[in-house]
Amino acid sequence: MTFESLLGNDSLKQALQHALKGRFPQSILLTGPTGIGKLTAARILTAALLCQSKGDKPCGICTACRKVEGNLHSDVTLIDAGDGEIKVDTARAIRSASAVLPGDGSCRVFLIRHAQNMNVSAQNALLKVLEEPPSYVFFILMTENAGAILPTILSRCTRFALAPLGQEEVLQLLRQHYPDKSREALQAAAAACQGIAGDAMQALSEDTSGTTAYAGRFLQALGTRDELELFRAANHCAELSRQQFSNVLAAMQTGIRDAVLAANGMNTPLLPALREQTEVLSRKLSVRQLLELYDWMDELDGRIERNPGMALLTGCLAAGCYERIL
Repeated sequence: MTFESLLGNDSLKQALQHALKGRFPQSILLTGPTGIGKLTAARILTAALLCQSKGDKPCGICTACRKVEGNLHSDVTLIDAGDGEIKVDTARAIRSASAVLPGDGSCRVFLIRHAQNMNVSAQNALLKVLEEPPSYVFFILMTENAGAILPTILSRCTRFALAPLGQEEVLQLLRQHYPDKSREALQAAAAACQGIAGDAMQALSEDTSGTTAYAGRFLQALGTRDELELFRAANHCAELSRQQFSNVLAAMQTGIRDAVLAANGMNTPLLPALREQTEVLSRKLSVRQLLELYDWMDELDGRIERNPGMALLTGCLAAGCYERIL
């Protein structure tokens, strides 16, 4: 595990490598949406802090680097409560553990995923040790929503933001992890993920061909500009999980982007599996309408976790799209 393991983000990697050659901040915050690679970056930094090489760090081959990669290093603590709340008892345990000297390396590293899920009491309990950590302790916090973290915590952390990848970079990663998947499936996942490799990998672990089929059916209905057909196609998505529906919305947005490209004479689709539907859309709808549809699907995707029913979500999809193509 070296910095080459983190695709893209060249400016970020240069900044981190430069910081590692001096006095590295003892409390940092990695920000970015779910699936963008925050945990990968955190593990690379952890390996660099514990690496035994005299050259560039992390080397990826020393005992410390291999232990970090295998989640076996005794001086590394990962706090990951998933979507659950991180409570004050956990913060107090971190604070107590930080007083223990490292046993296998030169420092102790605490990684806290979904740091926005720390409740106020937990954040306040962690505040003092973030402000004045022991010289051998480093904290790497990761968050999808920095706005949910107390300003007092933010002020004590050096922030680094991860950026989405290019489509070719996502494809490179998918080829490594899914050598058995077809070229078409990899391209569809890479095109639909909007640079978030984790979303592409999740889509591939489900049914990418199914995702494309749902998206294709709805885009075909859009091309007819028939209200009933739109509601029928949207209702077909009601059987999906929220994550699957989000994947379908992402695929439809990619198809709409392809339609905008086609309307402007650029016939190089990002999602070839939907070429027929997007070519029809490029002729039937104006660029303004296509862009409004894209924005509406983006807005709807943001509502998924807040909405209790798939039937309501799919109804909103159809109604909102029909309103924008009248």
